[in-house]
Amino acid sequence: MDAIEIYFGAYGALLALAVATLMSSAVRIVRHRPAVRVGLLTPLLMLLILLDLCSLINSASKLMGLADLSLRLVTVSVSAAGLYSMIAAMAAPDDFAAWPDLNAYYDKHKRVLIGGLLAGSLLGFEVTTALVKGFTETLHTRWMGLHVALFLAFYLLMIALLIVRNRTANLVMLSVLNAIFLVVMLTF
Repeated sequence: MDAIEIYFGAYGALLALAVATLMSSAVRIVRHRPAVRVGLLTPLLMLLILLDLCSLINSASKLMGLADLSLRLVTVSVSAAGLYSMIAAMAAPDDFAAWPDLNAYYDKHKRVLIGGLLAGSLLGFEVTTALVKGFTETLHTRWMGLHVALFLAFYLLMIALLIVRNRTANLVMLSVLNAIFLVVMLTF
């Protein structure tokens, strides 16, 4: 095994752990649904985290083959994977007796979850791409054409989620963010 295979194995394992943790939380929610008011906010956030993780795995699989490993690249990408693991672990409560309403759980923890997802996305996509391809090429490949509209919408909606407290507005923004991923999956 060469260095990139060892690195990508470790990086991939961290991301797979985040996916497994998130799916485990979804199973726990389904199991406890008679005793828990599930609502839509937490499931939509969990779907967003899953879609962002899948996008990161896809991006990394294309990008890391081009990479010359450096301590900066390893540190940034492992930090991003760690953030995703953290938010996956926090996406749903551990104790449903303490949180019988998942909308209330979302309200209480959304800033940490959305902030972690935003930071993970910036590190995992933007900074990592700039470290591998360089800043200028990153601007040309990621921030031109239809990409720029989707990326701006994604990041601006994430920032808005950090600020806006209204549940209906959060529901709409989470739905739009998930729809952006569906558009990306169907068009790119």
